[in-house]
Amino acid sequence: PIRCIKDKIILSIIRSVNNFSFKILSLLLFRFDKKQITFLFHGYSGSNILPVIEKFQEERSCEFKLKVIDFPDKPFKGLKEKLKFKWNLYKWISKSKIVVTTEGAFKLRKRTIIVELWHGFPTKKSGLMCINSKYNSKPDIYCSYSDFGSILRNACLGIPGFKYYVTGAPRNDYLFNVNGKEELEKILSMVIGLNKIIIYTPTWQYKFYNFAESEFSLKNLFGFHEFDLDSFLDFLDKNKIYFLIKLHPKVEIILNSDRLNKFERIKFLSSALFREKKTDFYKILNSANVLITDYSSIYFDWLLLNKPVIFVPADIKEYRQERGWLLEPFEIWTAGPKCFNQPSLEAEIKKCIEDKDYYIKERKWILEIVHYYKD
Repeated sequence: PIRCIKDKIILSIIRSVNNFSFKILSLLLFRFDKKQITFLFHGYSGSNILPVIEKFQEERSCEFKLKVIDFPDKPFKGLKEKLKFKWNLYKWISKSKIVVTTEGAFKLRKRTIIVELWHGFPTKKSGLMCINSKYNSKPDIYCSYSDFGSILRNACLGIPGFKYYVTGAPRNDYLFNVNGKEELEKILSMVIGLNKIIIYTPTWQYKFYNFAESEFSLKNLFGFHEFDLDSFLDFLDKNKIYFLIKLHPKVEIILNSDRLNKFERIKFLSSALFREKKTDFYKILNSANVLITDYSSIYFDWLLLNKPVIFVPADIKEYRQERGWLLEPFEIWTAGPKCFNQPSLEAEIKKCIEDKDYYIKERKWILEIVHYYKD
């Protein structure tokens, strides 16, 4: 234990020295450019950066210089690769008048403006709302869904109210202006036809370490005490359903989902697949008839489509203790049925497919609170 603590202290010192050295060198070597905009891009799993970049690219003339720092989907292979990326990051942040991010960012010059688009509606506790939180990013501009969203986020951030701008989330434009079914067929190289589509988007949870280590990971797909995969596959086949799974990027790092794509009715949509096709997950989202999630904030974006959603909060008690939910009671803020076993899940899937207006009153009520812009 003493050696372990010693190693952590040494590693912490190295990181501090690197950060300090990078900061000083970047300020000395690179000139500030008031025309420079740098985007910190974190992949294609529902990016608020990508639609902004695409919009800039559509412009025939642009007075600004644009730079995209593409964060890798997988961990760095070694220290040399990590330091090289970090140096490049410091370089462009130092040069930039504006830095646009979705995951927080640091500032090297006072004149730099940090624009935070974030990566979802604030639902889980973070920042000031968490014990021992290390998150300390303070943006100059925070783009919010609504005044209600600003209030929730500020409970975690604690910044002046004038820094919030109600713009909506850029990625949600894809829900309205992209043919998701056509995009999905291109990505999967298959014809969907009259089949129904369900997308399952579990959020990041520590339980997935066990999920990843198991020999056959699909056994614990929803976290139920009992789950019969063969029976579920039969259910999907009888009801002509394609079941698409989009895991949280952090989960994908510890799970090779590509090896699980061996079923006709279940497909894993990996971050690598979207990167390969140069398209975003949100471009296929409106192809689905039903969304299933546990606690992912994607549910609040899904409300814009006015389609049914099912919740599988199998470990709700543990999740409240480990992470916490900003919106309580959970049961009121989640406009859809809650399933804790396989029979109830299959029954609710059938109801949602047969009746698009299932829970419609509850969905519309929450939609009005969460979203200022609904187009």
